[in-house]
Amino acid sequence: MKIENKQNISGDELYRRFLSGDDGAFEDFVKMYEDSLSRYIYGIVQDYHEAEHLTIETFSQLVFNTKNFDGKSCIKTYLFAIGKNLSFQVLKKRGREKHLPFEEAATIPEDESKTPHSFLEKEENKHCLQKAMQGLKEEYHAVLVLLYFEDMSYIQAGRAMNKSEKQIKNLAHRAKVALKKKLEDNGYTYY
Repeated sequence: MKIENKQNISGDELYRRFLSGDDGAFEDFVKMYEDSLSRYIYGIVQDYHEAEHLTIETFSQLVFNTKNFDGKSCIKTYLFAIGKNLSFQVLKKRGREKHLPFEEAATIPEDESKTPHSFLEKEENKHCLQKAMQGLKEEYHAVLVLLYFEDMSYIQAGRAMNKSEKQIKNLAHRAKVALKKKLEDNGYTYY
């Protein structure tokens, strides 16, 4: 079966077919996601050969650990999560940490390099920041958005949230600490 002739078949359907015993479906599944997964992993590990190796390892884990996929997300999301976790394990082994300054992720300059690597890295940073922000208390999320995304002063943010300047400073401090913990839990270092 060729993937070009099966454009209407989703990755989820191909994976279900593989689980039902259709080995050809897994070949098509790999063809469907191999390039994008490899680029994604390369954006994290910044090493072409390591990205190739981790791409193969990611597909291997999907094949040999079929019981770990619970079906709550689409298979592509699960596949990329495996790739991301393997990539971060490699970075830890190397002793490298990925740094994500909050201010840089909030405002990405227009004049930065337009290389695929920088694009993937920015997208990963934005995704990680968005995910971490979504998990914050509502007040923490609000104060960070007002101060860093809307570029408000403490006084302006206080007016918007009906709080004093001192309350906003304290709230912003607690919000940054909470965000820092969430980012570090995902392998980033906040500074």
